[in-house]
Amino acid sequence: MLRQQRKQELKERIFRHAVQLFREKGFANVTIDEITQSCGVAKGTFYNYFPRKEAILLDLGQMQLEVTGENLERYALINGIKEKLLTLFRDLFQKYAVNAGLAKLTITEILRSPLLMQEEFNVINKFEKLLDGLLNEAQRQKQLPSYLASADVAAVLAGLYFHALLAWAASVEEAWQMQAGFERRFEVIWEGLKMRGEFA
Repeated sequence: MLRQQRKQELKERIFRHAVQLFREKGFANVTIDEITQSCGVAKGTFYNYFPRKEAILLDLGQMQLEVTGENLERYALINGIKEKLLTLFRDLFQKYAVNAGLAKLTITEILRSPLLMQEEFNVINKFEKLLDGLLNEAQRQKQLPSYLASADVAAVLAGLYFHALLAWAASVEEAWQMQAGFERRFEVIWEGLKMRGEFA
């Protein structure tokens, strides 16, 4: 257990030093040698945790997904699918607010790289499956109409979420403004669903 904790701490240290360098010099201008020198590790150690420099940026999205997965038990205690979903999205937006500069940098760099975009789609697909699981359970509990494919609703909500992130990354808005805009649009979708079925 202690060994695993040390590995996680080392990975986080590499991540923090790399991010600091990205902020100072720009992602494209930072080399792996500079990252390893900054955090005092060998190049081989870096590659044990990140197969290439771009993987550091993808780690942020993966961490968000892991945090969401870890909170599923907490979400299960919340009554009503609408509140579960809003709590989940608020948690994610809060994480981005804490790391706003890094989040915007990550989103910008992912958009510039076809390779990173390909890998980000894998994260998006996992996120949609997580949402699909919550929505499917809500259908079993009669909180969502059964005529809707839960995977389609998950894709729409994930699209709305990632649209909010992209718009925020390209703007000077604060994270709370991104969240407020998302929640307004979420309400539009929810009202549309209510018109077709009887649920809260």
